[in-house]
Amino acid sequence: MVNMSRKPNANGWISTVEQMKAIASPVRHQIHLALEMLGPCSIRDLASRMSRQPATLYYHVNMMERAGVLVRYGVRDTGRHAETIYMLAEKRIRLDMTQRTPRFLDAVTRGFASLLRYAERTLATALKSETTTKTGKASELRIRQVNVRLTRNKLVELNRRLDDLQSYIDDADSPSAKSTYAITICLSVLP
Repeated sequence: MVNMSRKPNANGWISTVEQMKAIASPVRHQIHLALEMLGPCSIRDLASRMSRQPATLYYHVNMMERAGVLVRYGVRDTGRHAETIYMLAEKRIRLDMTQRTPRFLDAVTRGFASLLRYAERTLATALKSETTTKTGKASELRIRQVNVRLTRNKLVELNRRLDDLQSYIDDADSPSAKSTYAITICLSVLP
């Protein structure tokens, strides 16, 4: 039986250096993704999902909790002991880019570098996998990088389409699906 004490806020912002640092490692990013997919769960549940030993996650979960990225959702009695259940404080990570301090911008850069390292690892795994569908309409592996010159109107339209894509992804997410896909998108102006 789980004693539930908190519900997530779907409109949260990452707005502090501590919060940004708390997700700036591939392991903590993976914890965030696992909680996003699984919902509230224990460190033991996370370890099982991530194919890790629970002891390797305590430091990371505690850091994320101290920064306010994770919250204690409740306690589950396992018979031998009580197990803390954690959940995301916010459903999605959205950066408050009005924060312009050098420390925050450095933390954002490090956080995104961590996300790219995770994307690199998932890409390498998919490339090596014999079961990944690499071509066709149901391809499970697509890589794109383009540089494009956009007018202000086209940039506004691109941002709208990226928002639509996020909405589509949110709506398409199905707990009954057999496979999970990693999608990483970065839009940035070139110097």
